[in-house]
Amino acid sequence: MSKWDKKWIILGHRGFRSNFPENTLKSFGEAIKAGADGIELDVWLSSDGYAIISHDEDLERVSGVHMKIKDSKLEDIKSVDIGEGERVPTLDEVFSTLPKNALINIEIKDVDAVEKSIDIVRKWRAEDRVMFSSFNIDALREIRKKDEDTIIGLLIEKKETLPMIPQINKELKLFSVNLPIDAIEIFSFEKFKNTILWVKGMGLKIVLWADKDEIYYLNGNIDKLKDLVDIVITDNVVKMREHLSKD
Repeated sequence: MSKWDKKWIILGHRGFRSNFPENTLKSFGEAIKAGADGIELDVWLSSDGYAIISHDEDLERVSGVHMKIKDSKLEDIKSVDIGEGERVPTLDEVFSTLPKNALINIEIKDVDAVEKSIDIVRKWRAEDRVMFSSFNIDALREIRKKDEDTIIGLLIEKKETLPMIPQINKELKLFSVNLPIDAIEIFSFEKFKNTILWVKGMGLKIVLWADKDEIYYLNGNIDKLKDLVDIVITDNVVKMREHLSKD
């Protein structure tokens, strides 16, 4: 049985983002302590070839310091405080710090980060507990080219991508489709639910993510969808676990 086959896997969105600085070792560790099965994080490549954990390509939003990761060396990136004294971690540091059974969803933000990220996963022999995901289909193609067996999730941001799912699945052997629950506000609940059923009909897992957690709980959305969902990415691990454990 795959480590990703458990019912209602909960991943901390950039760690325990609601309570701690996002995408930091502190945030990741606290998410696991709070009961998350694993974490979701984002990877860019620095100018000197390190896999850097950051959602944005620039550190300005989280630190007030304008520093573009792709144009910066690790030493300079590490000099920036991104909240509560935390520093920007590398992917290698994440694997060295987290428990060996923690699941990790690596979102590839840039194709250039693919090779280094795969190398690090292999170094830590963590293939069975890592899912790669991306909005960038070329990045997913590069991942699949380098590893025929790794778990891949297609991140959906635009509705125009939905009709492409069957073909992308045929090409890349997807594990999951990672849908934004925020789409309920655009499509309606019923259309969103039908999209989930359509995707599951292809034998794919459903991962839900959100820009902000509020939409999960609005109108009882997550309660109504929990029997159809396999993995939930959340800012607040404790609140989500309480909801999913309700009868």
